[in-house]
Amino acid sequence: MGILFLPILLLLMYFMILRPQQKQRKQQQQMLTTLDVGDDVILESGIYGTISDLDGATVFIMIADGVEIKVAKSNVARLISYADDSELD
Repeated sequence: MGILFLPILLLLMYFMILRPQQKQRKQQQQMLTTLDVGDDVILESGIYGTISDLDGATVFIMIADGVEIKVAKSNVARLISYADDSELD
């Protein structure tokens, strides 16, 4: 009984903790590869903006008229979907 406890515990930990993290990382990476100029995004810091240019691992974000910031592509947290305007309220 004691011999089976550790492998079962490790399998349980894999499926409850590690596997969901891997899936989330894969989804984030896929989202980063589909970024395009004109996409509205939210950065990890909570800044909302529109992608004005892409340059490899760097993204230029327009956050206001005439105000553009340069950030690492990995700082983009998610794309904004205007189908659900509730996140802007």
